[in-house]
Amino acid sequence: MENPYQAPQAELDTHSESSTPFFTTSTTKLIVLYIATLGLYRLYWFYKHWKALQVHEGLKVAPVWRSIFSIFFTHSLFKYIANSHQEQSLGTWSAHAMMATLYVLMTVGGEIAARIPASDVFGVWDIALLVTSVIPLYTLYEAQTYANRANQDPDGKSNSRFSPWNILFILMGLAIWGVVVLGVLAQYTAILD
Repeated sequence: MENPYQAPQAELDTHSESSTPFFTTSTTKLIVLYIATLGLYRLYWFYKHWKALQVHEGLKVAPVWRSIFSIFFTHSLFKYIANSHQEQSLGTWSAHAMMATLYVLMTVGGEIAARIPASDVFGVWDIALLVTSVIPLYTLYEAQTYANRANQDPDGKSNSRFSPWNILFILMGLAIWGVVVLGVLAQYTAILD
């Protein structure tokens, strides 16, 4: 006999948050948000990938910590993406280890270059900062391309629109970029005087 006071039972869907193994987003959105947020978008990017893997694969990981300390977990994330891509007979991503290493080296190099006092003239350290900012974006672009393919959404159309939150962060980023450009112009105007 059924207990009328018992709460209804339902099957729990453990994969409700992510039916795909990886975070899907368009590469255009990735590039715009990465540049607009001066690279801070990568924290969110790593978090979303690890969260999707945690849910899809049942991994016992802490996505927040893997995002904050991404340089220690980039190789394993890129390997997951490469393995999934290959398991689905989509081809191989043979450069995944090199891309992960490049990401780590450029991220660490960028942090070091940012702490070296700048000279009054645009020079080697300024170029190093620029390079160490662009190359990590390229590696994430490559990883996202393969992740989207593994998710059966090669163009990332399911997450290609900019949400209100995305637009807010883009606007804040543009304000910061404006301050940076004004600071550089002020510095060079002072040098020329």
